[in-house]
Amino acid sequence: MTYWLNGEFRDDPQAINIADRGFLLGDGLFETLLLDRAAPVFLERHLKRLRASSAALKIELQFSDDEIRDALRVLAVKNSVHQRQASARITLTRGAGARGLEMPSITQPTLIITVAPYDPHRKPASLIVSRHARAERSLAASHKTLNYLDNVMARDEAISAGANEAVMLNGTGRIACASAANIFLVTADKSIRTPSLEEGALAGVARSVLLECSGNTGVSIVETQIERHELKHAQLFLSNSLFGLRPALMKGGSHTLDPAFCEIMKRLQSCYSDAVERDLNGG
Repeated sequence: MTYWLNGEFRDDPQAINIADRGFLLGDGLFETLLLDRAAPVFLERHLKRLRASSAALKIELQFSDDEIRDALRVLAVKNSVHQRQASARITLTRGAGARGLEMPSITQPTLIITVAPYDPHRKPASLIVSRHARAERSLAASHKTLNYLDNVMARDEAISAGANEAVMLNGTGRIACASAANIFLVTADKSIRTPSLEEGALAGVARSVLLECSGNTGVSIVETQIERHELKHAQLFLSNSLFGLRPALMKGGSHTLDPAFCEIMKRLQSCYSDAVERDLNGG
């Protein structure tokens, strides 16, 4: 696999300093985004979030948006995914430092970009409620940091239970998100609710696109508090930057999707797809 490390294309798998704080302390950030025939989807939004988080965490992002965009396109070709959809990951760490927690006075941040083939999910996700909580007041909830252990364990819990995704509750027991997605509930009156950022939901890129464009479909999405018991009385869907929108069913619950829910999903998917096309065409 060819990857990009601090401005250089490389193929050697052992290139990270053993003193890198991203490896030792989870001291860093990442973005995952979709490539569509080598074109990065919503790259400007992803880099805006990355730059805001890097400023908050005092990690300098030393490369321009154009340099990152060019690297993504070249990597798609070098890794033979330029004729299909692919997943790209941008990882930024504080770089190497001395032992301990203190931030180095002088740093050389590490920026790594990788790409890999991606096949979109076709079936509804199967969900459980995880026992691993989302710490809604931590930096790991507000920013997409490398501290993802709670999410890793939640996903493993789901797979062990025969599901493929986990709902994560926050410290008060309310719904925050899924392990790798934002979550939306469509209630009996066909209103759509999603946990607010204060509940521990990440400010997902696909989530933000849906919040902006849903009004054009006659469907409104409300950011609010959602209690765990509400999962039993609503139909669900997830969003993230790779699959866009994906219906979801609680494991052990109903195995069918309501026709009215499917119609809402169709309208939202259409508005999301239009937003993707506008982004790819520079609109």
